[in-house]
Amino acid sequence: MARFALPVEKAYEVVTSNDKRPLLIMRECEKCKGTDHALLSRTMSNEQTVLLTGWFRCVKLGPNILEKDHPLTNLFKVEKGEKVPHLFFVDPDGTHKTPLSGTQSQRDLWKTMFAYLDRCYDGNAKKSLKELRKILDQYDRVDGLEQEVMVRMDREIEKKGLKSKKLKKYQKQIDKLAKERQKLVKKEKDLRALALKELAQPKAAAAEKPAEVGAQN
Repeated sequence: MARFALPVEKAYEVVTSNDKRPLLIMRECEKCKGTDHALLSRTMSNEQTVLLTGWFRCVKLGPNILEKDHPLTNLFKVEKGEKVPHLFFVDPDGTHKTPLSGTQSQRDLWKTMFAYLDRCYDGNAKKSLKELRKILDQYDRVDGLEQEVMVRMDREIEKKGLKSKKLKKYQKQIDKLAKERQKLVKKEKDLRALALKELAQPKAAAAEKPAEVGAQN
């Protein structure tokens, strides 16, 4: 079958797949193929960027996206004289599009991402992000403690075998850490569950509203 470019509205339907989150769409080029260089900085901490992407539907497209007959090529269609962006943020319906070059600073990237989160979600994304980073630190602490206990357990088994009385104590410590991890997982899930706002109504619908109010009066 012949391949052809879909209308841009249909292309957005394909990449959103009914997901109501704002979109982050990236394209690979031959230079950065197989990497996330357009999104992640190679010189700065990327933890915050990765956490923020959890509130977006992220779509990565291959270098052939710019071929004229690629079904999704119209997502990256630009006006004459404009450069094709490496990535862009956009609402699921294709509005509020914000293109980025791929060489943007992390500060500019975060500013753009927070602008979408503030507009598209109820709740305080910055506060949730701060708490999520704390939880990641707590995961590291629990993992470290668990690893220490397991090392002690292995050494005890080597010395006295599986009948050692200390093994029960070590197992209780591991079980306690497992419960603590479960609580962290629940807290993380709650923090990530920001509620999506309804998309703004089309202008035509907005124009009709005053007439309806007048009729009621």
